[in-house]
Order: sequence, then C-alpha cells, then structure tokens
Amino acid sequence: MLTIDWKERLTMDTDYYLQNKLPHQDYDFEIIFNAYPERTHGKIPTEVISFVSGIIVQRLGKKHTEQIPFFRHLWLKKGDYGKSAFGAIMAKLAHKKPDIYIPLIEELMQKAQTSEIAALMDKVMLPLCRKHPEKYLPIVFSWIKRASDDIAKQAVNLCLKLIKRREDLIPEVLGFFQNQWVYPLGDNQALHVNLLKTVAKLDTDAYLSVWKEFGISRDPQIVELLCASIVDYHSELEPAIEIWTKSGNARVKKAGTTALRLIHRKKEA
Repeated sequence: MLTIDWKERLTMDTDYYLQNKLPHQDYDFEIIFNAYPERTHGKIPTEVISFVSGIIVQRLGKKHTEQIPFFRHLWLKKGDYGKSAFGAIMAKLAHKKPDIYIPLIEELMQKAQTSEIAALMDKVMLPLCRKHPEKYLPIVFSWIKRASDDIAKQAVNLCLKLIKRREDLIPEVLGFFQNQWVYPLGDNQALHVNLLKTVAKLDTDAYLSVWKEFGISRDPQIVELLCASIVDYHSELEPAIEIWTKSGNARVKKAGTTALRLIHRKKEA
C-alpha cells in the first residue's frame, strides 16, 4: 500500500513531468516513479502505475484529448509499464470521449497479445458495460461479429463476466448470441457453449427458455450447442434429446446420444 509520503512524492514527480517533459513530447514517463524503491519481482507495482496514471488524468483535465500521441506512445513504446498506464488512463477517460477513445482502443488491440486484449476488456470495457450497457454493449457485440479472432474471443469472455455481475442483461446477451447461430460458428462454437453453461448456472428459467425455443431445431450446430451446454438434469430437455437420438443426421444423432447418456447420469446422481 502506498504511504501518504510516497503519494505526495509521486504526485510531485508527476507534476514535474507534466510541466517540464510532456510539453516537449518527452514521453519517457517512467522517470516519474524511478525514485520509488519497492519492486515486485523486480518491477514497479501496478498500484504505483495506477496512482500515477490517476494523477496524470487529473492534471490534464479537459485537455486530455490533446495527448492522444502520448497515450498511443505509452501502449506501443513503453512496454508493460506503458500498457498498464494506458489501461488505467483509458479506464478514467474512455467514457468522457468514447467516440475518440473506443476507436483508439480497438486500433491498438488489433496487434496486441491475447493477455493485453483481455486486460483492456477488463479494465475499460467491462466497467463501461456494467454502468451503461445500452451504450457500450453494442460495441462489444460488434467486435464479436467483425473483429479479429483474439478480440472476438475476449469480447465473448467479457460478456460472460458481465452477465455474472448483471444478471438482468442475460436476455440481451442471449438474444445477440442466438442471432449468430444461423451462421457457422467454427472455432467459436465452444465460446457459445460456455455462455449457455454460464446462463444455466445463473438463471435456470432463461436457460430452459432457450431449449423451449430451439429444442425443435434439427440444425446440427444448434443441436450440438444445446447438448454440450447441459450442466444439470431437467426433465424438459428429454423429449427433444430423445428425438435427436433417432435423427438421420450423424451430427445430430451423435450429439443427442451423448446428451441422453449425460442427463441420465445427472438424473441418477
């Protein structure tokens, strides 16, 4: 935990940097915490970087958009410290100018590693979606539909985390995913299964409503999704599954047969 003395020192060093270095496009922001003596596995603690980032945002005030080159430099040129600072800064600024910062985040995620994408989703987009789903959830949905595989997968993971915190958003999230089932899911099919399993654990009625709507389907992909999503026994599932076990389609029959054995085991457990 940062002591009051170190908060004062870091604030002073941040002010010096903002007044004497940043105006000259000197983006070596790590000088701010060079004096801080404690390290975690040889690195500056995340708490320190987050604190400094918060001071930077405060001091920039309404002129924060003038420092887009600085923010981009942090992510692209300043390693782990810079990426951590960028995420902390975006967490405080993205909602103020989403038309500027959300495209910037999407741009930088294009060539980011999976862990880096996940960090931005968790730090920036998840809090925004929790507070203002009507504004930011459609952006996440758009990434799932058209972004790169890594971004799409992390966007799906964000949806899983979101419905665990906002169960009232389950119908909206479910509706979006169901609309994707008319297209081949490919490698993303497992992500849709995970979503259904999560819903099953959070809201049984919502999960069973999916079966009620799609249990009449003979589409192999939908059948595989439903059968792979079973986490508990529900008598309502048996009629559809029994029909699938008699299907002439090999994929449907295989999924139904496996699911029937599974629910019988769960029924007896």
